[in-house]
Amino acid sequence: MLTIVLISSIVLLFHIGRFITKRVKSYGKHEDIVLRTHIELSRSLTKIRAKETTWLADRDLTLAQFGILESLYHLGKLTVGQITTLTLSTPGNITVVIKNLQSKGLIDAIASEEDRRSKILEITDEGRKIMQSIFQTHVENLSCWYDKGLNEEEIQTLSHLLRKLEKGQ
Repeated sequence: MLTIVLISSIVLLFHIGRFITKRVKSYGKHEDIVLRTHIELSRSLTKIRAKETTWLADRDLTLAQFGILESLYHLGKLTVGQITTLTLSTPGNITVVIKNLQSKGLIDAIASEEDRRSKILEITDEGRKIMQSIFQTHVENLSCWYDKGLNEEEIQTLSHLLRKLEKGQ
């Protein structure tokens, strides 16, 4: 049985349990390569993030909470603004995540001595214990997920290329 689905400018042909992709329209050789790369990068990150999110949920943490804990665990005390920047979050969202971490007793927020309007965040002993107990496994999980598709040299090349792409933005 052959089923045809049109998504954007790509036709997905589903035949006997397999997807066959055929581009309906070209936007130019370079643009088609960029589009394909963007789609594959997005799909890969989405799949890895889904696994990471599930693993963290089993430990009663969200990805955003883990990002804050990880930053404080590795970098020490940080302002809310610094955390927002490091975790690529927004001020509105980060406030909710911080409150949830405080209610769990995993971080503390104290007023800055230099600017009372600014809050300094620090990880609590309980938060540190959690990070000590899960971070090594988190790194092993990431290694496993990346190693399923890439060898070490390819991972290094990917890291280099993504850093280069980020700097170009």
